[in-house]
Amino acid sequence: MIKNVVFDAGGVLLEWNPPRVIAELYPDPAVQAGIRESIFDHPDWHEFDRGTITEATAPAHFARLSGRSLDEVRALLRATAESLRPIDGTIRLLEDLAAAGVHLFLLSNMPESTFNVLVKRHAFFAHFRQLVISGKILLLKPEAAIYKHLVETTGIVPAESVFIDDLTRNVVAARESGLHAIQFTTPEACRAELQAYLPHAGL
Repeated sequence: MIKNVVFDAGGVLLEWNPPRVIAELYPDPAVQAGIRESIFDHPDWHEFDRGTITEATAPAHFARLSGRSLDEVRALLRATAESLRPIDGTIRLLEDLAAAGVHLFLLSNMPESTFNVLVKRHAFFAHFRQLVISGKILLLKPEAAIYKHLVETTGIVPAESVFIDDLTRNVVAARESGLHAIQFTTPEACRAELQAYLPHAGL
């Protein structure tokens, strides 16, 4: 019997679209491509999510990598955090699960600074019993250690839990850790898949 649903944040609960943010700030396609390559697609972006690159050090670090000014990178990082807007259909699903008494958890790759902005802005975070944020614990999906941390800190039983993420590698790693898992594509498809796991939740 499934008792717990674990949500990812970016790409599931919140829109995650750095190319759109970059395009709003830089109209030149060549500049856009350079910024994607040197910041968002660079391996060090994962270290920003992990927390080994911090809010204090990130602007200077990515300014060096990209050749953009410190002020430009600060503005870009701020705009990126602020662009994480709720996906309405997923928020409705979250609220329906909460109303049905399903235990809800969050497991997200995200810098702690971005999480601090979002949790103040969006009331839906209150539905989660616990929130596991990569930037706070220096662990990162799809590493096995972060799923182990989730299980140990929340006390959930993996076989009684469903994890939802938009990235294949994170879904595969969750299943390898004993969790059920759904790869998110749309709120409607996710709701339909969850109905099979939670037939009595009234979804």
